[in-house]
Amino acid sequence: MDKLKNAAVLLTVISAMLFSCATTQSDSPNKNKLLVSHYKMGMSKINEQDFQGAQIEFKKALEIDPNDKESLNALGLTCLHFQDLKGATEAFKKAIHSDSSYSEAYNNLGITYAKSGLWEESIHCFKKALENQFYEKPDRAYNNLGYSLYRVGKLREALNAFNESLMRNVKSSSSFVGMALVLNAMGRYGEASEKLMQALAIDPYFKGDVAKAREEFEKRRRSGNDYERRDNSDLLEILNY
Repeated sequence: MDKLKNAAVLLTVISAMLFSCATTQSDSPNKNKLLVSHYKMGMSKINEQDFQGAQIEFKKALEIDPNDKESLNALGLTCLHFQDLKGATEAFKKAIHSDSSYSEAYNNLGITYAKSGLWEESIHCFKKALENQFYEKPDRAYNNLGYSLYRVGKLREALNAFNESLMRNVKSSSSFVGMALVLNAMGRYGEASEKLMQALAIDPYFKGDVAKAREEFEKRRRSGNDYERRDNSDLLEILNY
């Protein structure tokens, strides 16, 4: 089964939280072929950023099997794109009900809770995602766990989570940014600057361009929510070290 090309279709590359895409289980010969066809069409439309068309396809797949966890997870991602947090929460919970070890849905439900400011609930979900030893993208859940722990002031735990993420994916610019924010909050300014420079160097959008990063952080500081404004103000401060 096709995956999303990158979590960046829903978030910018250097954004805080990273989504988990669908697994390949729906290629099983036991799956209804029409369901798989609708699912694949939906994934194709997501890659084209036609989220409304994708949502229609996933709903058609769920008409065939209302408990198909991958279609539920993908439907939840489209709900998040449209800022429909209630719809996303329902879809991810149904996916988890279908498979209690489905880490992708736990991770995405954690992001949904985080978007609602429900940090402790999001922490629980990310930890549940990581309980599954067969989870293909644990670096994403560790990254997201780090940001939620940072939000509740658990700085050492957040730093450990970002380290765990980077042990599994050394090119996670999001985790380097998270580490920079945590180290800055801990008063370790030189290390914060070092981690942010590492993030910018590997990020495909910035490619090490500090001036471009400064401009982007300033833009986000003016237009984001409270947390985004605070984070980007801190990132601008770190750039001045």
